[in-house]
Amino acid sequence: MTDRAVVATLDGVPVIVEKRDIDIVVVHGALAGLAAGLVLGVATVLGTVILSQSPSLPFRFAASFVTGPVALQSDFPAGPAILLGGVIHFTLAALFGIVFVGLLAIGYQLSARAPLLIVYGAAFAFALWEVNFLAVVPTFFPFLVHQLDLSTQLWIGILAYVVIYGPLLGGYVAVVRPGVVDDWRAAGPPAGTFTAPTSTEAD
Repeated sequence: MTDRAVVATLDGVPVIVEKRDIDIVVVHGALAGLAAGLVLGVATVLGTVILSQSPSLPFRFAASFVTGPVALQSDFPAGPAILLGGVIHFTLAALFGIVFVGLLAIGYQLSARAPLLIVYGAAFAFALWEVNFLAVVPTFFPFLVHQLDLSTQLWIGILAYVVIYGPLLGGYVAVVRPGVVDDWRAAGPPAGTFTAPTSTEAD
């Protein structure tokens, strides 16, 4: 598989800063999503308990994507709801992690500063919440709209997603640095002079 390289110039000499391919994006995106998704899941369950609701509700919410509103009913067994909801939650968390790392790769931001990566993660998570729960859910799963009251939106949408899930995605990239092979801060003042790879450099 062909690598894609991002180069900077140091005294006129090209320096490879980022080099990655689809394998790096998929593997590290999935790992970032799963790690952040685990913490997000715990925070969501704790938030649900704090709001005096059943700790199984987040799992039932996710399970209903497949089963429909039946998963939200009290007579639906908790075990299958937790199992199915957990699978759906972690599958989506991994998928969204891949999207996040992919967007960073496309924008040549895998080597960005750690604070900026965390900001990217928070912004991505906020957009994710807005699109998924305020657009996709009402359109395709209208029976879930009544579950998205103001307190849920504030806790899950603002705290869990923007403060926890997104920054953890950015934090993973900042720590692991997938595809980064050099320090861009050393590649020219004030923070490197980037050149998008040409078709010849990318091959």
